[in-house]
Amino acid sequence: MQFLVHSKTIAELEYDGKTCLLRVVYKDGRVRSVPDVAPTLLMKIGSQVPVERSLYLMRTAI
Repeated sequence: MQFLVHSKTIAELEYDGKTCLLRVVYKDGRVRSVPDVAPTLLMKIGSQVPVERSLYLMRTAI
């Protein structure tokens, strides 16, 4: 799973469900990997990511 993040420092979060590895990509190009992240924790993190504000995406989702 991949989440685009609207923050000052983090560009995106990538999660591999098979290995439970969370990869954080920063806007300055740095990458950090966090092993053994439980899926429930990822859901808590993902729920804090702002919803896409694109009208096109909102219409296709509905």
